[in-house]
Amino acid sequence: MQHDELMSLKETGQKGDFLLPYVVNKTIMPDYYTTFPMHWHEEMEIVYVEEGEFTECVDFEEYHVSKGDIILINPSVLHSFRQYENKRTVFRSVIFNMNLLTGNNTDACSIKYFVPFAENNYISPVVISPDNPHYPDVQKKVLNMISVYSGREECFELQLKAEVYGLFYVLFKEIFINEMGESTIKDITSKNIKVIIDYINENYMNNITIDELAETVNLSKHYFMRFFKKYMGMTCIEYINDYRLNIASNMLLTTRVQITEVAASIGITNLSYFNRIFKKKFHMTPKEYRYSISNR
Repeated sequence: MQHDELMSLKETGQKGDFLLPYVVNKTIMPDYYTTFPMHWHEEMEIVYVEEGEFTECVDFEEYHVSKGDIILINPSVLHSFRQYENKRTVFRSVIFNMNLLTGNNTDACSIKYFVPFAENNYISPVVISPDNPHYPDVQKKVLNMISVYSGREECFELQLKAEVYGLFYVLFKEIFINEMGESTIKDITSKNIKVIIDYINENYMNNITIDELAETVNLSKHYFMRFFKKYMGMTCIEYINDYRLNIASNMLLTTRVQITEVAASIGITNLSYFNRIFKKKFHMTPKEYRYSISNR
């Protein structure tokens, strides 16, 4: 798993490539990390839980998900996840750009289904559990999408596209509800959170102040801190540190860069402070973390 693929909060253009805007990632908690902070991307994401359980937050709502659950994260929706009670969890994330299905063509599928879907005129569940009567059909398509991508046999691109279309056939026919959505305060909140996230994504390696972040969304410093804690579930400093530490943990896992350089690359020049907050999050020092992961 590449550093940029893992850690960009707004992951535009990093899901596959121009020819095949599709990727499948495997995540294991706590081997990689125990939390992934609030982020968003323009691609559709479908998560299949293979083992364990964890907490997923989608559009400011929390969901406790477990083995077998399928999570639908629509394009541009804010989401995050965290480990549940120190339990080991394995899940696959299927991430793809909707252009894989629509391209630049305007046809009946685009007009009747995908354009209204993009405009939030369809209501869809976040979690599809095994007790849903249509779960077997959805699960079969998702597992096929994962298998075809992993196998990459001859002409797999055609089969992959067919499986994705097949999934949306089931979703539109059996799962989604066509209903015009109403504009609410949540839309404004979501927009502001995305602006803040983008700013942190672009400046995490620098010294970010609360005043700077408050200014990006035209809020007073005092109101901004309350706003952030209410909707993100943590203080701004906690979020920035969590984001930085996820980047640092991946660098420790995938490179041999010195620990001092890892800390400096994420905007932390005080090594003792870096060691302290890293140990608080991962329950071991950066050196111990690198050793434990590399020797598994």
